[in-house]
Amino acid sequence: MYSAKQFVIKTLPTPGLPFNFDSTDSKATFELKTLELKESDLKEGEVLIESLLLSNDPAQKFWISSVDKNYAAGVQVGEIIPARGIAKILASKNGEFKAGDYVTGTIGWTTYAIIHDTKKAFLRKVSKEQVGDLSWHLSALGGTSLTAYFIFYHYAQFEENEKFNGKTILISGAAGAVGIVCIQIALHVFKAKKVIATAGGPEKIRYVEEFDPSRVVGVDYKDSNFKENLIKAAGGPNTVDLFIDNVGGDVLEIGTELLKPHSTLIVCGSISGYNDPSKLIYKSFVSVLTKRLTIKGVLLGDNIADFGKGLTKLSQMIEAGQLDISKAETLVDCTGEKFADVPNVWNGLFSGTNKGKLISKVNEY
Repeated sequence: MYSAKQFVIKTLPTPGLPFNFDSTDSKATFELKTLELKESDLKEGEVLIESLLLSNDPAQKFWISSVDKNYAAGVQVGEIIPARGIAKILASKNGEFKAGDYVTGTIGWTTYAIIHDTKKAFLRKVSKEQVGDLSWHLSALGGTSLTAYFIFYHYAQFEENEKFNGKTILISGAAGAVGIVCIQIALHVFKAKKVIATAGGPEKIRYVEEFDPSRVVGVDYKDSNFKENLIKAAGGPNTVDLFIDNVGGDVLEIGTELLKPHSTLIVCGSISGYNDPSKLIYKSFVSVLTKRLTIKGVLLGDNIADFGKGLTKLSQMIEAGQLDISKAETLVDCTGEKFADVPNVWNGLFSGTNKGKLISKVNEY
């Protein structure tokens, strides 16, 4: 018998607006419930898992409360909050998995769960022995690092030759999970001349500049002179070869001004607008026309067929010292009674509490 703590939707939120994190409010977005699970409950094809680590992703905002059904269906009252993570198989009636296997996939905000459809949950086995810590499968070898890999090798179509060296690259949200890997790939694989990295606060600016003080210029978006500082860091308009945007809003508008004619804008996220729809409006389409810009939107799931290739390359980067694991993640203890903190830990993404990948540890391993 396993006593599972699970966060479910209590009140349907309004798409595009902030969630209600006050657990004492009758209209709170989330509710923490306890459910008893037994191995004997398993049906054919199902597995019983113990959640170990939960991935915190801005995209969960839209998995929970969808603004576009083409992207996600949303979650209904009583359903578990979706989240990717790492889990251990405790019992299995599925021929692809056995007790003791470690897996990654969509497991949700829960300490234990029965996964009914392992394919729909994108469950796949991962190794504990071949990595320094299981958390690597969510950070340096996880979805956000794969996103960074595909940004360069697929969407920007960079190749490892001199033609793609010496570029000036702008990365917004640079201290986040995707940004921190993009910085390292830009510097160490494609030998960027300059990386302009936007982040929030002096501590994060120091964090991103530590990768190479001579080539990384951090710009604090919380500074009242942010626009002027960003333009100065780039060297003026029409100086940036590639803009990787994780933020949207004002940063996207200024970054478009900085792009060279015929350059590329990669749209990976728009976190500034996830709780403020007014910041999802893009006003620089004239520049897209006059500069003949290429804009590409990134969804990791479009590249599933090449995940193996991407993970192999990321592993090679780690071995070559091009990707620093120690800077890739922020791990927060949410074990035991602290599981109640899971929603607030996730919400910290929107105020920039993390450096690198934000991971919640929910059980010992």
